[in-house]
Amino acid sequence: MPLSLLVMFEGAEYPQSLEESTLERWFEQGRSSRIPYTYLVIIWDDRESSYSPVFLEERVELDNYSKDDRGYSNQWFVAAYDLFSESRVK
Repeated sequence: MPLSLLVMFEGAEYPQSLEESTLERWFEQGRSSRIPYTYLVIIWDDRESSYSPVFLEERVELDNYSKDDRGYSNQWFVAAYDLFSESRVK
C-alpha cells in the first residue's frame, strides 16, 4: 500500500476529498464511451455524501453548471475537466 494516497478536492471549500484513482477511472470511462463525450463534470451530492461524474459532449453545456449556484438541489458543481487533456476548464 502506498505511503500517501493522492487525493483531489481537499480543503475547507470541499465537503470530502476524492481519490485520484477515481478521477482517473472517470476520465477513462468518458473517453471510452460510444457517445463522443468531451468533458467531465464532477458533482457533489449532499444526500449521498459522495461525488459523481457527469459527461458532456459540448462545451456550451458547461454553462448549465456554476460553482456559485447551488439552487434548491442537493447536488452542486465542483469542477469540470477536458477528458482528453485532463485539464480543468471550469
